[in-house]
Amino acid sequence: MGRLENGRKHVTFLHLLSAEMLKMRRTWILWLHIVMPVLGIAVFLWYYSFSMWSAWGKISGYIEIVSIVCPVLVSFVSALAAEQEKQAGHFQNLFGTGRHRESNLAIKICLLMLWNLAALTLAVGGFGAGFSLMTDVKVPGKFYFVLILVTWVCQTFCYCFHLFLGIRFSRGISIGAGVVESLVAALMMTGLGDGIWQFLPCAWAGRFTGYYVQMTANADINKAFLRTQIETGGIVMLLMTLAGAGLLFMWFHNYEGRRMED
Repeated sequence: MGRLENGRKHVTFLHLLSAEMLKMRRTWILWLHIVMPVLGIAVFLWYYSFSMWSAWGKISGYIEIVSIVCPVLVSFVSALAAEQEKQAGHFQNLFGTGRHRESNLAIKICLLMLWNLAALTLAVGGFGAGFSLMTDVKVPGKFYFVLILVTWVCQTFCYCFHLFLGIRFSRGISIGAGVVESLVAALMMTGLGDGIWQFLPCAWAGRFTGYYVQMTANADINKAFLRTQIETGGIVMLLMTLAGAGLLFMWFHNYEGRRMED
């Protein structure tokens, strides 16, 4: 009996995920996750073909740009997803489908995260493949895999935050916040971010990947200090992500669909 119930839960999850994917199939959400990475790869590989930067400088520069772009892209995608639900019966599909409304929100977050993973795999993996063909520097695939995984995990809090903004307030507020976060993310990669970047979710991807690139490229760097920064930032990120997700689901449980413009 227990196996049967588990199987039903598993099938329900897959069915809900498939249904959510069908809803997003004809929106800009899918194309954004394809067009943006391909465009970014093409522009940077073209520029790097004649740039005089060092090989590791080129890799670091590209990863920094990906980390900076992520917040605004997440905000735009989350805003589109929230707007789609509003137009489809004023969030009734999100509230009224399935046994628990929280599971519907979880499915939406999971699908958006999966699209994000696909986009990052294309953006970072595609760049790595192209870069290895145009240079003599051979970087192992594990290096790019770690960059993809770290950047992806860092977006979890951002998706929860921007879905809240998109559902509770409006598309403009979510996108506006994403633009500000991208600017802050760029600043946090400089000395201004020392000591405070751990508490700013938009800065996590840039700092974590930046430290990892430094540790891989430079054998003389103080790796003990970087590991301490990574461990401290990782603990803060875990606690803030769990708290943010928990607060989102607690709020959504009692939310009735009213927005700022209603």
